[in-house]
Amino acid sequence: MKLKVLQENLNKSLNNLQKAIPSRPQLPILSSIFIEAKKDGCTVSATDLYFGVKSNVQTDVEIEGVVVVPGKQFKEIISSLSPGVLTLEFSEGSLKILSEKTKTSLSCQSSDEYPPFPQVEGEEYEISAEHLEKIEKYISFSASTDLARPVLTAVLFKFSQRGFEVISTDGFRLSVLLLDGSKKYKEERSFLIPAKSLSEVYRIMAKLESTVVKFKISQKLKQIFFSINGVLVFVRLIDGNYPPYEKIIPSEFNTEIVFDSEELMDNLKRAMIFSRESSNIVRFIIGEKNVEIKSSSPNFGNYKGTLNNVQIKGPSGEIAFNIKYLIDYLSAIKSSEQWFGMNESLKPAMFKPEANSTYSYIIMPFKVNN
Repeated sequence: MKLKVLQENLNKSLNNLQKAIPSRPQLPILSSIFIEAKKDGCTVSATDLYFGVKSNVQTDVEIEGVVVVPGKQFKEIISSLSPGVLTLEFSEGSLKILSEKTKTSLSCQSSDEYPPFPQVEGEEYEISAEHLEKIEKYISFSASTDLARPVLTAVLFKFSQRGFEVISTDGFRLSVLLLDGSKKYKEERSFLIPAKSLSEVYRIMAKLESTVVKFKISQKLKQIFFSINGVLVFVRLIDGNYPPYEKIIPSEFNTEIVFDSEELMDNLKRAMIFSRESSNIVRFIIGEKNVEIKSSSPNFGNYKGTLNNVQIKGPSGEIAFNIKYLIDYLSAIKSSEQWFGMNESLKPAMFKPEANSTYSYIIMPFKVNN
């Protein structure tokens, strides 16, 4: 194999692979990068068997071939070089990297040992950059990071009579977004896609300034394939039954409140100082005209803030939450006002950026002793 490539082009393509090169690979060869050079183009690829990326690189291929190089070292070498033309040549088990002022040689592994990428197949869909950004903003943060329950680390893509919905939950909170209600699906279909993989797809899309991402879903291979401006992303779907989340979504509310977002966030940040030693619990005391926010620490004292810039409809009450779940929500959802609905102190409550929003954030309350 022999080719010429601009350092800046190769470096950009290698940056697309960063999440596909595992730090603790199941197999040693998975820490490598697979380079394939053909007359009609060149690709660099990496995979951890669950998430993989194949990125095109503009090159001038003189001799076709494939080579497997140590991923971390190859990326570091290329990123350290100055912009300009590089020559990559494979011979006698090593890849020589020549620039105007440097010469580097990297030991390579047999390309026969590298696992093949699956054939791209399945029913094709497409999603706009705007919709993918909404998934990253509104949905991904609610997914679990606990690998003991893989299903909860996923984002649910659901196509039904309601349209195209995306859902995530970690068992304590739930985010539901009707992404596109214009198209109805007679046959209901759903897929579980790892939230971390979706975040990486979004990162690549934003970096490449793509407006549309096409994807194919193969139930046979249990894979989803994203195509983004010359970059292919391979993601293994998560297998399992998603919790029956619809059952916990309240259909009506006894008490409804409209909060000023800035006032609410400021008070929660202060309350968090005292809640850290009390399981991050914050209490909402709802009166006729205002809402009090309370938190306490057995060692440092307590906090009470009064929110007067509120609109309250319904009876008074009290409810307690994990403050981190509230701050996560308010940090992600930028809106001047926040709508809130609740029933009883131990039943799920709901936040929305506005009352008729197609997005809902349902949060489970906590029981606290007086």
